[in-house]
Formats: sequence, structure tokens, C-alpha cells
Amino acid sequence: MTEALAKVREELGSDAIIMSTRSEKKGSMLDLIGRSVVEVTAAIDDNPRGETQSASRATAGGQRTSPVGPREARLYPPSGAGVYDPPVGAPLPRHTEPVSVRDLGSPVKMDQIIEDIKGLKQSLKELANSALTHEMDGLPAHLSVLLKRMDDSGIEGKISKRLIRQLLNELGGSELSDPSVIRDRASSLLLAGFGQVSPIQFKGAKPRIVAFVGPTGSGKTTSIAKLATEFSLNMDKKVAVLTIDTKRVDAIGQLKAYCRIINIPLFIAYSPDDIPGIMPGIMESDITLVDTPGSGPMDRAQMIDMVEFLQKLVPQEVHLIISITISFSEMNRIHNNFGILKPNRILFTKLDETDTYGPMLSFALVCRQPLSYVTFGQNVPGDFTVTSPQAIVESVLDMKKKDGDT
Repeated sequence: MTEALAKVREELGSDAIIMSTRSEKKGSMLDLIGRSVVEVTAAIDDNPRGETQSASRATAGGQRTSPVGPREARLYPPSGAGVYDPPVGAPLPRHTEPVSVRDLGSPVKMDQIIEDIKGLKQSLKELANSALTHEMDGLPAHLSVLLKRMDDSGIEGKISKRLIRQLLNELGGSELSDPSVIRDRASSLLLAGFGQVSPIQFKGAKPRIVAFVGPTGSGKTTSIAKLATEFSLNMDKKVAVLTIDTKRVDAIGQLKAYCRIINIPLFIAYSPDDIPGIMPGIMESDITLVDTPGSGPMDRAQMIDMVEFLQKLVPQEVHLIISITISFSEMNRIHNNFGILKPNRILFTKLDETDTYGPMLSFALVCRQPLSYVTFGQNVPGDFTVTSPQAIVESVLDMKKKDGDT
């Protein structure tokens, strides 16, 4: 704000009058990240030294005014509604007292006003989406192919259209005729929107306590078995598993079987009060992987129970498990629901069950949290790897040519 006011003084002089200020978010490349922008509306006082009213009128009525210069032209159109001040000596309006709500005919219905505002917001949103869609008409051939490819992959429409718009803004005529240039620039823009990649690191505090949370059926238990096997057999780490998923049928039995095969200890906590007694065993391990119960969106009580467990455990990492077989909107809903558990990593599962990776890419761009692993099968050990944003982008853009396309 200080910088903006200084700019006003520099351009308009010390007599400038600040009319209004406002802050807003402006998007960057793909409009996925915002930055704060301050807008200041200022004007020059036409009568800075207090000339008499008669003198002002004489100027307005008889003399020719000087043309509007660039500085004054910038003041129009105004960015917001102004306040009308009647001229000195002008008669006041006949009705000077406020009009009551009942004078308008009927009491104000706040519910109706709220609904009207919601309807207006929805209409504006639809207009904006429509404008963005119409902007995609008549695209150069290679951009049109790219847009269709992204739509087929399931990438969120706003993201794909903003990417195309950015390519139109950045690339020239000859570049828009070169599919390799289009692919390279599209890939760079998408990769720039990803959060960092952050697999589990064996450093810092010991033991490392890593919790896995997510909805029922997302693949938490299988993911834990894969990681436990990797850390124990291939990295020679002392691994322990703790489960607080004691309500699901045979949840403990599945983990017992995995832990027996890998030959690692399994701890079971039926309530947060069990944690202090388990901690001595956890302290002997290099890493403890914590399995939690799957939770539905309305199961608030179970969420609160998990919060109490995690407050006792104090894990360094909480990985949110998301299956890529669900929609982008469902991924967002899950992320919002599990926000109470403070996840700080995203682990995607079931990549083998679909070839539509657009929702995963869209969510990674919007979420912008660190990504850890992806899993793509049921084999233990195996069928998982550290997340590769490059591989995700290439799968969506289909960098390998198909049927002679770009």
C-alpha cells in the first residue's frame, strides 16, 4: 500500500486526493496461484487553493477549458461507485429522511436476498466460463488437438483452457505450427504448477512416525505394506506398524498377515489412552507406519477420534491417500474433509485401474501440497514408486504420438 501511494504522489503530484483503495488477488500463468495487488483510485482537486464559487462558474460558463491531458484521462472510468456532493447553495432533495423498509411495500426477506446473491454469483461464473469457452473457438490446429487430448484425459476444463490461452499469448505464428514447441511449453507450464516431491526421508527425529489417512477403500493398508516391505527388506530399516483401525472387519487380520511375512512388529491401539504404553516399542524402530480407519464425509466423530490419536503420536508426516479413479471434485472434497488431520503429503493409488490421469494432475496443480508416492497394483513388495510429475504430465499430454496427431 505504501508503494502504491508513493506512485500516486509521483504521477499526480502532492495535490492528489486518494478516492479509494482496494486489494485483490491476481492469478499467475494458469491462474492457479494468486498474488496480492493493491488498486488506488486518485484524483486532482480542480480547486486546490479554494478559489471563489463565482470565479469557478465564470470559467465554466465563459472561458474555454484546456483539453484533458494523459494524467487526467487515466482517472476515467472510475473503478468504483463515487459519492455525489451537491454544489454549494443547491436545494436539498425533498425527501431528506431515510425511507423505511416498510415504505417499499413489504418487509425485507433476508433469505431471498441471499438466494438472489447466490444466483447472481452463479450467473457471473457461468458468463466467465462461457467467455473462456468461446475463446477456444477457431484455435490453430495443433492447439485444438492438444485441448481435445487434455479434455479426453479428464483434466479440469478451466485448467486446460487457461493453458491454451497462455500458449496463445506466448507463442508466435511459426511456433504455433510446431507441435514439439507446443508440447515443450505446455509441459513446462504444467510442471511449474506442481508442488514439490517429498518421499519419506530417514533423517531428523528418530523414530520417524508416518501416518496414513484417507477414505475407506483408498488403499491405505496395501500402501503401508508396500512401504514397510521396501524399508525393511531393501533398505534394512527397523520398521514397526501401528494400527488404530480396530472397527473394520478383518482390518487387523490383514495387517497381521503382512507383518508376519515381513517379520516386523505390529502394535494395536484401541483408544488414544493406549498410545503411552505402545511408545517404548515405537522408540526402538527407525520408522513406524500408522494405519488409520477409513472415514466417510459425515463421520465427524471418527475424525475427532483420529485427531486425538495423532495428537498423542505427533507424527512428522501425514500422507493423505487418494485413489485416482475418482473425479477431480471428489478429490477436492476428500482433501477438505481430511484437512482437520493436517495432511502434509499426497499419495495417489490405483494408477493401474484407469488411464485417465487428468483428475490427478488437476488436483496436484490446485492442491500444491508435496507429493510422495504413487501405487499401481496389489503386489507386495513392488507396484509403487516415488511420484514423477514429469510422467504425470506426459501421460496427460500424451507425448507419444497417436494416429499422426501432434
